[in-house]
Amino acid sequence: MTAPDPRFAGLSCYTANLAGYRAGEFADTPDRFADSVRVAVRTDLPEGQLAFSHHRVPLDRLPDGTRLAWATAPVDGVVESVDAELRRHGRVLVVTDNAALPWSPSAGGTAHAPHWLLVDDRRGDDWHVVDGFSGLLPAGEQEPYAGWLGTAGLLAAMTPPPAWRPEQDRRNALAFGFWMPPPAGGHPQWLVRTGSAGDEPELPGDWLLDEDAALEFLRDHVVAHPEAAGAHLDDLWAVAQHRTFRYRHLGDDGAVRAWADLPRALRFAVESARRGRPRSALVRTTFDHLRHLERDRSTTPAPAAERPPRQTL
Repeated sequence: MTAPDPRFAGLSCYTANLAGYRAGEFADTPDRFADSVRVAVRTDLPEGQLAFSHHRVPLDRLPDGTRLAWATAPVDGVVESVDAELRRHGRVLVVTDNAALPWSPSAGGTAHAPHWLLVDDRRGDDWHVVDGFSGLLPAGEQEPYAGWLGTAGLLAAMTPPPAWRPEQDRRNALAFGFWMPPPAGGHPQWLVRTGSAGDEPELPGDWLLDEDAALEFLRDHVVAHPEAAGAHLDDLWAVAQHRTFRYRHLGDDGAVRAWADLPRALRFAVESARRGRPRSALVRTTFDHLRHLERDRSTTPAPAAERPPRQTL
């Protein structure tokens, strides 16, 4: 059994628990995750919708040549399948609904959100789970957690709502940094370790991979559509959290503070716009400050082999 790894505190629920999964076996996980961080945004979706890629390398691919792949089954087949994966590899990532997790401030509410959870032990009808995620949710502060869930509680948490919102579907499909949509069907889902090479990583659609261009686009998008940007506050929070993780890892406190300001500024701007008082200057100033900061630090581009081979269907 493990505990939440403080090195990954503040990352999204996908990344924090994926990092926890990998760190149990691969010591270079913090380096790999810090190096993977990027800001890329899809620009061709209708009605002002956006999609984000947070990783320049496909994180489903593990250093030993194996990879993680989606799995699904009706509820009556979940226990046997998850237990088999747990016995094979000592841990398994399962997809849950954050509103069904007892330690979440959203528990019992209607703010459904997909949430990855690490299962690393079983004793009879009890499963040991680790959740490295921490963050401020609309319902309150969520802290990292480790403890036991009964089978009924685990199955309840893994049972998805009738549908995720479109932006949540895109987050699920892009959790590893590249387009890898989960299976359809509305059944519980988890991740299995496989030796299969899988498809080449892709980003369907039109994407801004240059980070300065992506930040400029996001600045202009939020200025032009501040209320619509509210649907993407969680995505923009993840952009900032991944960047602060990277700079914490590099020991750059000034950059950490600058990126930590982004979610607060954007939430204030969105809420002000809803009250009829847009904060365009605040949005421009915040994004431009980050653009200058990134130029000064001149982050190293990914090797050509690690970039997606194509960006359109």
